[in-house]
Amino acid sequence: MDIQSIINSIQPTDVAIFLVSFAACVYCFVLSKRLRALQDTKDGLGATITAMTNSVSAMSQATHDTRTRVESMATRLAHLINDGEKMCKRLEDTIMTMERSQTHVTNQVHAAQTELNVLMRDVLDQSRARIVEMTTLMRQMRAMSEAGEADITAPPPRAKSA
Repeated sequence: MDIQSIINSIQPTDVAIFLVSFAACVYCFVLSKRLRALQDTKDGLGATITAMTNSVSAMSQATHDTRTRVESMATRLAHLINDGEKMCKRLEDTIMTMERSQTHVTNQVHAAQTELNVLMRDVLDQSRARIVEMTTLMRQMRAMSEAGEADITAPPPRAKSA
């Protein structure tokens, strides 16, 4: 067989099948190259997937740590709120006790002031009575003193001749 007979025996469909097969081989070669590039762990999609996996893992750990801290803080806050409520109750009781004590002391002060006023009036009344008594005694003493001086300065009575 010579080349001429081979060329004459090739049908147009054979050429079409050959060209389509060749195009398919080239396409497969390009796809294979792109697939290797995507799977490359340094620059391709593999690197992106690895980075995303690491990021998701880090985020999961951070979320877990944050959740643990929040639960701890919530527990601590609940204890602080409980302690605050107890302190408020104690303060309210103390304030009520202080108000009762203040009322009691105020009543005692008013009673003492009233008693003091009564005692002061009695003392003043007694003092006035004593002052009046002393004034009366001083007048009497003055009168007696003046009478005594008048007797001393008066000439002695003359004897009556009989």
